[in-house]
Parts: sequence; structure tokens; C-alpha cells
Amino acid sequence: MDISKFLAKVIGLYLVIVSIAMFVDLNQFMFSVNSLINNGPLMFIAGFFTLILGVLLVVSHNRWVWNWRVIITVIAWLTLIKGASIILYPIFIDKMTLLFLQNMNAAYVAAGIDFLLGGLLCYFGFKR
Repeated sequence: MDISKFLAKVIGLYLVIVSIAMFVDLNQFMFSVNSLINNGPLMFIAGFFTLILGVLLVVSHNRWVWNWRVIITVIAWLTLIKGASIILYPIFIDKMTLLFLQNMNAAYVAAGIDFLLGGLLCYFGFKR
């Protein structure tokens, strides 16, 4: 199977599921994120897992082509940057996350973008 199609399926399903979880109960979702950022050691571990995932994605799919596959590459690099940022600049990430948590509209917009992006990736991943 083509790595782009595989990653489109995996990332697409992930984004759709997470966005639906946000739409179903945004308050619980935001409470969980708030609890995570208030637990320094757990946030540090989450940063390492995110960094590892980002490195794996970038190494396996660093394709800068002018089609839908570039979406996976951009997500890969953003995941790598996010993981590194959580480890290198935890206080800054905590402050940015708290700003995000204070704005319900931004959370709904982010969930909508995730849902659309996930749907697009699922389409390209599952189509023959």
C-alpha cells in the first residue's frame, strides 16, 4: 500500500474522531486539556510522544508535491514542531493552550477545520 494513502487513512480518521469528540462535548474536552497542561510530568511525556510521532511522520513522508499528499507532509512537520515545542518551551505552550481554552469559538473553528481536513484525507486515503 502507498504510504501516502495509509497515512491519509490514519490521520484522516484520527482528525474526524477527535473533531467529533470536540463537537459532542467541548467542555469535557477542554477540561481534559486543561488538566493535562496542569500536570507538568505528564505534559513532558506527551511532548516526547508527539515528538517521536512527528519524527516518524517526517522521515516516512517528506514529500513536497503539489497535490493532496502535501497535506500529510505539512501535518508531519507541524507535529514534529509541536512535540519539540512542548519539550523545549513548555511554559510558552501552556500559555498558548490556556489562551485557546478561554475562547470557545476558536475551539469550534479548530474542530471544524479538523473535521474537514480529516474528511478530505479520508476521501483520498480510502478512494480507489
